[in-house]
Amino acid sequence: MSNQDLINQLASLNGIAADYIDAAGQLVHIAESTKIPIIEALGFDIGTEKKLERAIEQSLLRDWSHLLPPVCVVHQGKPFEIPVCIPETRLNNTFRGELVLESKKSAGISVKVSELSVLERRVIKKKNMLRLSLEMPEDLPLGYHKLSLRNRNLEADCYLIVTPSTCHEPDYLKPDDKARAEKIWGCSIQLYTLRSETNWGIGDFSDLKYLAKQLGEQGADVIGLNPIHSLYPSNPQHCSPYSPSSKNFINPLYIDVTRVPDYGSLDAVNALVNDSTFQQHLKDARETGLVDYEAVAALKFPVLEALYSYFENHHAKEKTPVYKEFDKYRRKRGIALDAAATYDALYEFFREDDINSWGWPCWPDDYQQFDTAKVKSFQRKYKGRIRYFMYLQWLAESQLAEVQQAALDAGMRLGIYRDLAVGVDRGGADVWCQPDGYCLNACVGAPPDPVAPQGQNWGLPPLHPAELKHLKYAAFIETVQSNMSSCGALRIDHVMGLFRLWWCPAGATADQGVYVTYPLDDLLGILKLESLRRECLVFGEDLGTVPDEIEQRLPPALCYSNEVVLFSRDEDHFFHPDDFKARALTCVSNHDIPTLKAWWNCDDLDLRQQLGIYDAQKTQQEKNARHEDKIALLKTLQQIGECPWGMDPDDISTMGYSRDLMEKIHYYLAKTASTIITVQLEDIQQLTEPVNVPGTSDEYPNWRRKQQLTLSAIFSDDANRAFFRNLTLTRQA
Repeated sequence: MSNQDLINQLASLNGIAADYIDAAGQLVHIAESTKIPIIEALGFDIGTEKKLERAIEQSLLRDWSHLLPPVCVVHQGKPFEIPVCIPETRLNNTFRGELVLESKKSAGISVKVSELSVLERRVIKKKNMLRLSLEMPEDLPLGYHKLSLRNRNLEADCYLIVTPSTCHEPDYLKPDDKARAEKIWGCSIQLYTLRSETNWGIGDFSDLKYLAKQLGEQGADVIGLNPIHSLYPSNPQHCSPYSPSSKNFINPLYIDVTRVPDYGSLDAVNALVNDSTFQQHLKDARETGLVDYEAVAALKFPVLEALYSYFENHHAKEKTPVYKEFDKYRRKRGIALDAAATYDALYEFFREDDINSWGWPCWPDDYQQFDTAKVKSFQRKYKGRIRYFMYLQWLAESQLAEVQQAALDAGMRLGIYRDLAVGVDRGGADVWCQPDGYCLNACVGAPPDPVAPQGQNWGLPPLHPAELKHLKYAAFIETVQSNMSSCGALRIDHVMGLFRLWWCPAGATADQGVYVTYPLDDLLGILKLESLRRECLVFGEDLGTVPDEIEQRLPPALCYSNEVVLFSRDEDHFFHPDDFKARALTCVSNHDIPTLKAWWNCDDLDLRQQLGIYDAQKTQQEKNARHEDKIALLKTLQQIGECPWGMDPDDISTMGYSRDLMEKIHYYLAKTASTIITVQLEDIQQLTEPVNVPGTSDEYPNWRRKQQLTLSAIFSDDANRAFFRNLTLTRQA
């Protein structure tokens, strides 16, 4: 067998795709030379033919050398089958074991191997091996259970996860029940962009609570958030919500300091806040057009530290009800909170010595993992500082919970939907806590497409598929549970990542990448289980090139799709409202797409040329195509009776952007078959600057642009209130 054949065999065993369909619908074959750096990123040494053969053997042993897999996910509605691997010489053996349910109830089991059906045969290290199917009772309850089997020197434990057939879906949204099905609407926002007369230069949870109250009064049922994951408190300039330190915790900059217990009653806090210099900095932070993260951190954290000092000296010592709430939270979040807070304290400690210390890879070797003796010593010495970072998380989660309750109290039926980013920053807490779970010599991204002809490299290390399963999906379960709290729905960014991710090799451009697959059925099963338990609707952001596996698996699981009006052109028209998916969250545009006004006026194309993404020829080509898009959209508006007065798709002089056009496009959105739609506050204000330009970092101030108006100004405007009422009426109709 040639080295090329061995490379292809090893790649196949580890989920590296041999080909894929690109954005133009063309089949692209992956060369062996492209697979090699990804194989190496997975941890294999393949420098010689013998090493290649050893790597193949290692991959086979991983799947065949254990009596039971470390974890098995089964789904209601399908047989509860667990694979069992044994040498053929043990075919007449009887295995005994135990099934321990999540409820702690247990029962002994006996398995006659000869009675099990054979799934597969393979020779491993000159030994004939069998993979058999062990069927468990189909009345097992949903949840996380433990199965163990043993016979002489063969024994194993399996984490058995029993999942429902679908995600949670509220009765009133079920589109297949016309007597009950309703269509709802809401707003999607980037929380940091919100302006108010009271925030400290960044949108906060009190702004979000105010927004929920106002929208609830206007008939809205949902508010969509950007990822609010934890970033780096000691490095506020790292501000991308899609490059978090940890997906399991919250960015403390969103805390409304004025709502923290004891604010306003402490002399130390009053002295800080009432200082004239502080007040001037606060005024400047509110008025700037871009979020000044460093200025916001300089305002908030000294006050939070003063409040924490009082918390420790009074509440903790006196064991007050406030302290008991904190202690309850601390015990509930357990080791995950301890690890995240320890990381933040260490990050702060090392950054004080070196401003360029960007994460754990910069730290001394003895600190580069959570469970070392040096880290334990640090925890003992800096216990108070670690508790401070726990305190911040308690405040953030408490305020978010208050927002969700306020949304429900305002009449919203879903309330908040949270957004789960596709990955984490390589230098952050999640990777530090479990470095073996990530492949640090590769980055997640996207293959070339018309939006990014060079492809995209997001700089995020991918989860190691084999380690993910070996670790019993613990990291994934923790993340899903954390992000399904204090919300009515969860949006999964780049939901195709449940099945495959585009891996970019270290030091190479994104167009040299390859798709690597993940256990879709297992990850989707966990999502379904947590969704049902927490009564949390699930959306999957399935934009772009969507593989068949996603289209086949997600709809039956009642995982809602994500549709975008600006991507829904069909030849010389856009989709008729009836042609949109029913089980979908649909919007006109989102954070990766220009605002509606910018799209209409081609401002985004001029910006891409300015940033060097497009040359002049490409820009003009895109403008010509955009003009055809606008004509097609106007024809659709005419067809459904929503074309602005005086606007003619055959007369370019009538096609200027207007408030009327904005509203009519959103009434088209409101008429779609999709059960949930969202509008952006940017479009209501007719803004043109994007919050993010995909494929850029320092070239554009991503994740900083604020709203133009304060929330009170937006909701006191009669035209806006009429627009909101019309959305409600159109949805009800």
